[in-house]
Amino acid sequence: MPISEPRTRNAFQETMLGLTFSPLQESDLFSRACVEQYRTADLSRHAYRFAQVFEPDVLREVAVLDGIAYDRLAELRHRPSEATARLGELADGAADLPVVAAVNVAAALISVSRFGPATRILDRTEPRATTPRDSFEVGMLRFVVANRRDDGPAVSRAFRAMRRAVESGTLPADRTLDACAQAVVWYMKRRDLPTADFLWYVAAGRELARHPRDLGAGSLSAWYRALAMVPAARGRARLTRRYMEFTREAAAHSLAGRPRAYEAHFLKTYHESTLKEHMYVTRDPDRAEEAGRDLIALDPAWSPSYGELADAHAHFGRLMDAAALYEKAVATGPPYYGHHLLRAARARERLGDDVRALEHYGRLADLVPGDESVLRQGLAVALRAGDPAADRFRSLLDRLRTPAGEAT
Repeated sequence: MPISEPRTRNAFQETMLGLTFSPLQESDLFSRACVEQYRTADLSRHAYRFAQVFEPDVLREVAVLDGIAYDRLAELRHRPSEATARLGELADGAADLPVVAAVNVAAALISVSRFGPATRILDRTEPRATTPRDSFEVGMLRFVVANRRDDGPAVSRAFRAMRRAVESGTLPADRTLDACAQAVVWYMKRRDLPTADFLWYVAAGRELARHPRDLGAGSLSAWYRALAMVPAARGRARLTRRYMEFTREAAAHSLAGRPRAYEAHFLKTYHESTLKEHMYVTRDPDRAEEAGRDLIALDPAWSPSYGELADAHAHFGRLMDAAALYEKAVATGPPYYGHHLLRAARARERLGDDVRALEHYGRLADLVPGDESVLRQGLAVALRAGDPAADRFRSLLDRLRTPAGEAT
């Protein structure tokens, strides 16, 4: 089997398609946490948790790989399992559900990137919210959707709504700290909320963290991981590491208390952030590799784990190692199958391995035949290698340039 061919549908694909996966499959932490949360959800209380939420392009990729129309997936018209059939029925009847139940249904939809149906439920439910907690949870879900859709103004509005709910003084400390962590992360990454709101959330988070016994270890771990981004942005390696050690200790405590896939995600995000710490703050390739290896060991069925370490190798000029790991990510399957395939192609091209690069560009052309950049890159490699695949890339490019009405 060529390295660029995906394996049989993996647990992530099955989870995104049907909110379930075969127990015989090697499964990743996200899939286990996502499926378990849905199976055990209590619709009568605000408690739906996400290990991770993916942008629409990830669902689009799953649709392409599975040969399913994207709209059918995105609107949950494709219901291949008992779990999605039940979720679809709940979504169809969400207007008749109590507020808390409707919010939980929206959360379940968001967990598998069905943002359209989830947003419509939130639009109908928000006017019925009667408590600060209801308003907070709606605001948190609106933030998640806006964030995944790159809608900065909507992110800012969501944080303002959550702040109003927090200021009521009635929210659980953990949920307030969760919002504080998210505010820090997305201000530091993209300035998605005003500086004044960012400073307010930082102050609120610091005050809450002074009383760790009142907080869940998972929320505390997420808070310190977010807070570490502040000194990291200024190159302050020692303070960054101090906060990251708090992150690791809290993550380990959370996992020891409840050894589930959801809690393991706190340790996973610690390793991910540690890898970035050593790429951009300490600039230490060996420590970055160690963090990447720890990440892979924790979640070996997760393709982005290999991609994260590949990124570090590429960053430090270790192209051969990077190419091999991108190809391992491709062989492991979605999410980010196309991204990893493109990075593998470019790494092979930089190494002068035109044969492997061309193989990867050819697979990408099958997946995204309308991507002009990919076709141009593939054509350039084929021409340089004197490979007959150049005719195919040229033909696909010609089709892009020919208006539909002029096609013969």
